[in-house]
Amino acid sequence: QPRPVLCMLPVGRSRLALAGASLAYGTGLFVAYEASRPKPPLLTCEQRRDRFAELAQGYDGDVHCDEQSSGILAWRQELVAQARGRVLEIAGGTGRNLEHFPAAVSELVVGDNCEAMLQVAARRVAEARVGGGAACCPSAVTLAVMDASALPFADDSFDTVVDTFGVCSFEAPVQALREMGRCCKPGGAVLLLEHGASSLAPLRWWQAHRLNRHVDRWGCYWNRDIEGMVAESGLRVVSVQRRHLGTTVMLRCEPAKGEAS
Repeated sequence: QPRPVLCMLPVGRSRLALAGASLAYGTGLFVAYEASRPKPPLLTCEQRRDRFAELAQGYDGDVHCDEQSSGILAWRQELVAQARGRVLEIAGGTGRNLEHFPAAVSELVVGDNCEAMLQVAARRVAEARVGGGAACCPSAVTLAVMDASALPFADDSFDTVVDTFGVCSFEAPVQALREMGRCCKPGGAVLLLEHGASSLAPLRWWQAHRLNRHVDRWGCYWNRDIEGMVAESGLRVVSVQRRHLGTTVMLRCEPAKGEAS
């Protein structure tokens, strides 16, 4: 009498299927848990400024390893190396870019809306002067508290304007970008390195879902449409690079001055 035939998956495929099912089940539980958690309210402008002040002293230690391992630190260096002449850095924070400005920078003005962050930057400038001489940062550096959406400078005041991870934290990001273009000379450069919405739909959903918690922790809106905001501001994009599934974007822009609107 013929024996019954048993259909069995090969051991490797069986284990793979089991692992896939376990992963899907675990992911479902995690998503359900996350969706059920209450979201903190979004911080006001004043509350986010207070958050930046709270983060200031430990900020460099909090982000340095992540920036180094993810390649963001190398991108900072690549971006800032393009600066020339009289330079304005917006949202300069604790001065993480100071040591990367090239000798071609004759003067550097660093602005931020958080005084506590600039105090850390001031110590960094002083330590660079003592420890490494003028080569460690531009010889003429001015630090000032300022509002990115209403910059206290005349039109065409700077050869280069730099902003790294500021658009995600500005209260009025498009206006801030317009101000960068206004202060930049015709033919100058506006150099941007920013967090933004991913090019991958599931990750965009995750960023939107986690937005309130991320703002509460870092004061940062990490899912803004950076390129859309740049286009709305009137800046002309010369080059753009993206990494980390589109969540990090580096742009070289020019002020679109003298063009018909």
